[in-house]
This record gives sequence, structure tokens and C-alpha cells, in this order.
Amino acid sequence: MADNKGRGGKRPVRPPQRRGGSTGGRAAVRKPGAVARSGREVEKVGRRDLVRTKAELRAIRDERRETAWQNEVERVRGGVDKIMLALILLLVTLGALMVFSASYPTGYAESGDGFKYLKKHLIYAGIGAVAMIAATLLPYRVYKKWGPIVAYGIAMVLLAVVLVIGRSEGEAKRWIYIGSFSVQPSEIMKVALILALAWYIDKYRDRMKNAIGFREIFKYNVLYPFCFIAPACLMVLLEKHLSGTVILALLGISVMLIGGCSIKYTLISSTIGGVLAVGLFIAKNPYALKRLVTFTSDDVDILGAGWQTHQGVLAIGSGGLFGLGFGQSNQKHSYVSMAHNDFIFSIWCEELGFIGAIFLIALFVAFIWRGYVIAMRAPDTFSMLVVFGIVTQVGVQAFLNMMVVCDIIPNTGISLPFISYGGSSLIMLMGEMGLILSISRRFYRKKEL
Repeated sequence: MADNKGRGGKRPVRPPQRRGGSTGGRAAVRKPGAVARSGREVEKVGRRDLVRTKAELRAIRDERRETAWQNEVERVRGGVDKIMLALILLLVTLGALMVFSASYPTGYAESGDGFKYLKKHLIYAGIGAVAMIAATLLPYRVYKKWGPIVAYGIAMVLLAVVLVIGRSEGEAKRWIYIGSFSVQPSEIMKVALILALAWYIDKYRDRMKNAIGFREIFKYNVLYPFCFIAPACLMVLLEKHLSGTVILALLGISVMLIGGCSIKYTLISSTIGGVLAVGLFIAKNPYALKRLVTFTSDDVDILGAGWQTHQGVLAIGSGGLFGLGFGQSNQKHSYVSMAHNDFIFSIWCEELGFIGAIFLIALFVAFIWRGYVIAMRAPDTFSMLVVFGIVTQVGVQAFLNMMVVCDIIPNTGISLPFISYGGSSLIMLMGEMGLILSISRRFYRKKEL
């Protein structure tokens, strides 16, 4: 018989078996002071290592893409984007002409001067032009470091001040009056919020992308950005300015998504928060519920709550294909209230017709397209998000205004950018255009072979 003993005359010793099941023939050797881990804990550690490995691979892949992109393009410093400048000047000019036409009867009835509102509008446009030129000449890197936080802080202070000393007009309390000049802090907050979010995403983008686990992802991708969005929306909502709150929320979420925040967590959190906030606002403010009921009702009183919307729709319909002609509107003679402001699009359609409406919509589409082109060519994340946010603000506000005038969504106070009569809103808008033009002076383009 063969000897079953091992070398040296001793039988081979089997490793000790763990009680409660087989270990596959291997011993679980425990180091001194080590703590035993259960199978579930080991599985969690394995998953965490796998997630970390995927994050590292994603970071390497992104770095390679960035390097390849950098090798294909070159940075250029030149003049402002001429197409965007032409679109801005055209929109401002058309706005001044339409303000003159829409406001002439109102100005003449109030003071005997039909040019009353045009004169003020031109003054605001002149101040805005100075602000646009100054912002264009100022390199964005000058205010990139602390400018966004300072602007956000100033906007928050003004939003608090308007609640104390602001003048009430109807249910809303949105304006601070300095003599005959009015300041609407919510307009300042729009650009301040864009700057603040662009600053945060540019500064913490690596942490956002490389976050591991629900806590880290939620903290850097949702919680911290919402710390800018939520207070701004709350302060504007306290002014009873629901449309301004909606625009701020849409702007903030858009910048977050384009900046690389988690799509799933951002959309879920914003949807829950938005529904709760709007529902609570409507429940606490009967006038908001009345507007909603007026919009959904089939037998609304067109001589009462539905007067403005009904007259605006009549103005649009009476314009036909080519319109009644510039200055020939009938509805602006005290039929359409706020004809030179929120409902100026209805007068535009009445005087210039369906063709004129399509032309104006095409101008805004061209503005959005060119703005996004500038954003894609921007030299860094901060400048890209600033341009994207401002252009999105103009686009969202323009099309929400048109939908209100056309009775597609409930009536609420939203001005038409560049076209509506405005004071601080026009000045701020022109200043924002200066930011876009300033960033357009420094861009990337493909290298010539």
C-alpha cells in the first residue's frame, strides 16, 4: 500500500473549517485586532470600490476627451459677435417703435403728450446702452471670482427691502420707487442667480462629477445649488410674484442640468418642491386661484376678470395675415390694458399681422440660436453657463409672454424682452447683453490645417 503520510512522515494538516458552512477549502485567517466582516458588509465594500473605480475611469476618459479637444481648437481674442450685436440692436429698435405705437393713446389721454412713454423708454434704453458697453469692455474674469456672490447678496438685500418699503400695485409688492424711477429687484435676481450658479458649478464641478453614493451626489449636485435657488424663489414668492418665481426656478434648473448636475435627483427634487410651493401659494392667495379658475372656465365674464385676455385675443385675431398697419391698432385705445407693457405682443399682431408675429418669433429663435453658439465656444465653464443662462432667460420669458397673450397659459405679469416698455428691466437686460458680448470676444475655434 502506498504511504498516505506526507514528507517527513507526517500527515498533511487540513486548514480549519469555519462553522456554519464551507469556505471553499480556505481558512479565513484573521489578523490580530481585525474585525470580522459579514458577507453583506463585504458586498457593500465591493460595490463601493466598483463605484469608485467607475468614477476614476470616467474621470480619465473625460480628461482624454478634454485633451483631444484642446489639441483641435485654438483660443481667439477678437471683436464682439456681430450677429448677436445686430440681433440685439434690431430687437431694441423694434421695441422702441412698438412702444411708441402702443402707448400713444394712453400717453395722450394721461398728459396730452402721446410721446410720454416713448421718451421715458428711450432714456431707459440709453442708460441700458451705456451699461451694455461697459459690460462688453469689462473682461468677465474681473468679476468671476467674487462678483457672482456679491451680486447675489445685493439682490437678496433688495428683495428684503422691497417687502418693507416697496409700493403695492394690486396684490403684488415688487417695486422700489426712487422718485419717478422704479427698481424691480426680481430682475436683478435673475442675472445674480445665473452668475451664482455658474460660479458654484465652475468651482465644484470635479466634486459634482466624482461624487460617490447618494449622500455625496445629492449634496453637491442638488442641495448646494438649491441653496442659491430656493431662497431667491422664496423671496420673490413673498412679493406675490408667481411668474417671476417660476422663471427663476426654470433658470436655476436649466443651468444646473447644463452644468452637469444629476438629472434624476435634480428633476425629482425640483418637481416635488415646485408642486408644493405653487400649491401652497395658490391656497394662501385667493386672487391666484381666481386667475386659474378664470383661465379654465368656459363661461368666464369677459367684461370682468377675463377682459384683458379677451381683448388681447381680439387684437391678435383682427390683425389677419398682414395686419392693419403700423400705428393703426384699434384695441390700444383703452381696450387692451397695459397695451405698451405686458400685452404689447397683441398690438404687434394687430398692426403687423400673422406675418409680423412669425417675424418676431423668428428673431427670438435666432437670438437663442446665436446665444447658444456663443456659449458652446466660451472659454470656460463659468462663461459658458453665464451665456446659456442669460439666453435661456430671454427665451423662456419671451415665449411665456406670448403664451399668456394668446391665452395658452393663465394670465400673469410677464413682460416681453426688448419689446415691452420698461425701466429697470430694460436696463438690466441691456447689461446682460453686455455680458454675452464680452464673453463672445474670447472664444475657441477649430485650428486651421
